[in-house]
Amino acid sequence: MENIIEPNIHPILVHFAYALSITAFISYVLASFTPSGKWRETLRPAADWMLAFGALAIIATIAAGFQAYFTVAHDGPSHAAMTTHRNWAVPSGVAILLLALWRWMSRTKPASVIFLTFLAAAALSLSVTAWWGGKIVYGYGLGVKSMPTVTGEGHDHEHAPGQGHGDEATAESSGDHDDGHDHGTADDHESGEAHEHGDTASAEPGNDSAEPAAAFDADNYPTTPEAVVDAYSTALKAKDESAIRAMLAPDVIIAEGGGAERSVDEYAGHHMPADMAFTAAVDFSVKKRDVIAREDLATVISESQVHGTFRGENVHSRMMETMVLRRDDDRWRIVHIHWSSAPITGEHEH
Repeated sequence: MENIIEPNIHPILVHFAYALSITAFISYVLASFTPSGKWRETLRPAADWMLAFGALAIIATIAAGFQAYFTVAHDGPSHAAMTTHRNWAVPSGVAILLLALWRWMSRTKPASVIFLTFLAAAALSLSVTAWWGGKIVYGYGLGVKSMPTVTGEGHDHEHAPGQGHGDEATAESSGDHDDGHDHGTADDHESGEAHEHGDTASAEPGNDSAEPAAAFDADNYPTTPEAVVDAYSTALKAKDESAIRAMLAPDVIIAEGGGAERSVDEYAGHHMPADMAFTAAVDFSVKKRDVIAREDLATVISESQVHGTFRGENVHSRMMETMVLRRDDDRWRIVHIHWSSAPITGEHEH
């Protein structure tokens, strides 16, 4: 059933909603400004019916759109685009519904200039909505089956092509989400380039299939906050989920792209797969690291550069990574992560 509902129903319904609404508007205009006659008298009721059916299609389209919004795999940049699409869609749809109701109640009379003005504004708004809908599919790859498989439904990663953890990755999943997110560029954690964790391990740029090194020996757990940070980066590159989970506190908060995931399970179901895919595909080099430690809490701040190729996009960015660790049962575990990144330009090259 899931394969039937997502991601196909919303794109199917939206074409009816848009085509009927726009055609109704054009028909009203033609009926209002053409000479009286049989053609004009038949076009007006046809426009009424098209607007009515368009309104019904809009109700179904918005419902399916919300279902897709909360289930389709996406990253930070694509989530922002989805939100913009939603913010245009809801008021545009409501406007069409109200205008359809207004027109149905006065359908025995010609469409007034005021009605046509409001309908023109609603049609324009609906067109902007449609443009954003195309953008999130063709610009961010949402719902495209050829994208890396990700599970979950997260919404918070900001990655765009050419950036890196924190601002560069664009992931899309055929599985479901998608805050799955596969980094492929330069946004915060998940859209085109995944996170640029401050680790010194490297992978052949653009070579996702390279055999990763083992993350770490569970019997020799890292003994310092900085060692845990390095081991975590290595675990991401090795796509070792068990090692990643071992180093994260159950209630970890992972923030990026203006959003946050507030547990290991939420992270695993949203952005972790994308982060692993991106990190395995590019090279990271730590340029500077600061460690602030006091008793059972420590903060490790790493400044890195990320280079390589991910999903056909060149990655050339800088990343800031902040990890807060807490010592529990003599083991340092990560309780908070924040990633942000930006493309490297000439003046920022080191």
